[in-house]
Amino acid sequence: MEHHAPPSVRELLLPAINFAIYLFIIVRRGKGPLIEFFRQRAARLSEALAAGARARAKAEELRAQVNRDRENLPQVRAELRAELLAVATRERAKILALARDTADRIRVDARVLADQELAQARSVLRGETVGEALRRAATILRGAITTDDQRRLVREFMSHPGASQ
Repeated sequence: MEHHAPPSVRELLLPAINFAIYLFIIVRRGKGPLIEFFRQRAARLSEALAAGARARAKAEELRAQVNRDRENLPQVRAELRAELLAVATRERAKILALARDTADRIRVDARVLADQELAQARSVLRGETVGEALRRAATILRGAITTDDQRRLVREFMSHPGASQ
């Protein structure tokens, strides 16, 4: 290992004087900006601490509200259930009333339609009955009336005053 000689006073004094000059310049020129930097930093730290305290207070308030809400949850649940049940009951009543009205209208329409079809069927049946009666009467008359009867009926018909019109 190599051994060095101790430094001389001159080697130590010149760097110490140089350091003192730099320190004097830095203190003289940089004191104001340095103080301002630390003042601004202290203000930022104070504001950050205050914001943290406000956030903590708000979080505590929210936590208390959540705890209150959690404690009231069974009551809120029961209230919501009752409200939903009431709404469902009202809607059920509306739907049933609407269904009854619709069923009544359908019954009335069915009655009207049945009455119309019955009247039409009676009319058709009457027409068929009359037509059949006329055919049978004509058949019976053809078989029962003789030529002499036909001549007599024609003379009687012509002898009436309105027959020539």
